[in-house]
Amino acid sequence: MTPNMTYGSPMPAASVKVAYTGTAGVTAAVSANAVAVRIVATTDCFIEISTAGTAAVANTGLYLPALVPEYFACPPSAKVSAIQVSSGGTIYCTPFS
Repeated sequence: MTPNMTYGSPMPAASVKVAYTGTAGVTAAVSANAVAVRIVATTDCFIEISTAGTAAVANTGLYLPALVPEYFACPPSAKVSAIQVSSGGTIYCTPFS
């Protein structure tokens, strides 16, 4: 993927968000039609993407720096979980079809 391309078509009306602190926050399931998800966090965090809604664990999840959008392939109806590195925040997840 080149810097000026997106991963499929965004579905902004299906976006979900969740707050996190030292306790993991888990989003509602993203669209069943999603093949990828764009995630942006307001603070540094660790994330997990799974259909089971597995809670992210500090220092073992995937590190996501604040305010840097990242794109991930995801299974249909996946949930995204986040936990803070040092301060709470919010993750915003936009599915792509």
